Amino acid sequence: MNILAIDTSSELATVAIEAFGEHYSEEQEGFRQHAQLLLPMVERLLQRAEISFKELNGIAFGRGPGSFTGLRIACSVAKGLAYAHDLPLYPVSSLATINNEAQLVEPYPHVLAMMDARMHQVYWGYFHKDVLQGNEQVSAPSDILLPDASSILLAGVGFEAYLPLLPPTLQQNIVNYSSAFPKASAMIRLVQGGQINPVSAAEALPVYVRDQVTQGEK
Repeated sequence: MNILAIDTSSELATVAIEAFGEHYSEEQEGFRQHAQLLLPMVERLLQRAEISFKELNGIAFGRGPGSFTGLRIACSVAKGLAYAHDLPLYPVSSLATINNEAQLVEPYPHVLAMMDARMHQVYWGYFHKDVLQGNEQVSAPSDILLPDASSILLAGVGFEAYLPLLPPTLQQNIVNYSSAFPKASAMIRLVQGGQINPVSAAEALPVYVRDQVTQGEK
C-alpha cells in the first residue's frame, strides 16, 4: 500500500511516504512555518520515493487534537491533494499517533498520551493495549481520571510542566516517560495496520476536542 502522510498538529511538521515497500520521511520545526514548508516537503519526498500521486493508494493526515492552526493546515492540504488526485483520506488521531510512536521504544500495556493544550490544560487519551479507552479529552492536568492501572507510560509533547499537577495516585502509577511527537511515519503504521477507516475529501475534518479557538491558541 503506497501512502503519503502529513502532520502539523504540533511544532514539528512531519511528512512520510511508504512507496513500494520503502519508507521515506522528513521533519521541520516551527509553528509559523508549517504552511510554507508542507507542500515543498511533500514534493521532495515524492521525488525521493520516485512515485507520483496516481500511484498512491491514499493520504493520511493528523486530524487532531493539537494546534488549531496546524490542524487546519494539514487538513486543507490533504483535502486539496485528495480532490485533485481522487484519493481517499485517512484521518489519524494525534494521540493515537503518539501512543504508536512511544510503543516503538518499549511496549507498555497502559499509555497516557498527552499534548500541551495551553491555557493550563492538556489534551489526553488513555490507551490500554493500543486501544483508546473512552474519548479524547481536554482538561486541567488535575482533572485527569484513569482506571486504577499501574505501570503507566506517559508519552507526548509538552507535558513536563504539568507533571506536579497530575493527581497524586496517577503520579504514583506512572513508571516511565517518553517524549513523543505525532509523526507521519506512525500514521502510516496505523493505516497499514487497518486501524484507520478511509473517508472522502468532503468528509474529512479536523478534530479540535476543545470547542472554540481561544485567544493565545495556536
